[in-house]
Amino acid sequence: MIIIPAQDRIDDCIAIRKTVFVEEQGVPIELEVDGYDDPASGCMHFLMLERGSDGRPCPVGTFRAYWESADVIHLQRFCILKEHRGQGFGRQALAYVAAYCKKSGARRITFGAQCTAIPFYEKCGCRCVSGVFLDAGMPHRTMEIEL
Repeated sequence: MIIIPAQDRIDDCIAIRKTVFVEEQGVPIELEVDGYDDPASGCMHFLMLERGSDGRPCPVGTFRAYWESADVIHLQRFCILKEHRGQGFGRQALAYVAAYCKKSGARRITFGAQCTAIPFYEKCGCRCVSGVFLDAGMPHRTMEIEL
């Protein structure tokens, strides 16, 4: 898998998010697509790619991030297409995010995780730092990665 900055491929990122969050999970489209998808927002978009059977890279997942403060990056919209889950892409993506953010000067990554995904994130070294809250009608908790 390779991960690329995707400011010029935000439409690909949104298409993946629509599949995962809107179609699979029932998140209203007006909650999923927001101002952070505007290239001028300063939000960083990333696209996960894997070589397809034809040898060409095909999108498998996406995430976005923005600076929450001088040393904290907030991760959002982390998702992998269903047919590519369970193959280590999520773990690889989190390792990439941590290295990228640390190199960029961040000391911590924070994000809201769906409660059903918390065991995965904990196995990757993330820790819960909040109680349960609702986001798009689904229970979440805030998680952090210290860098």
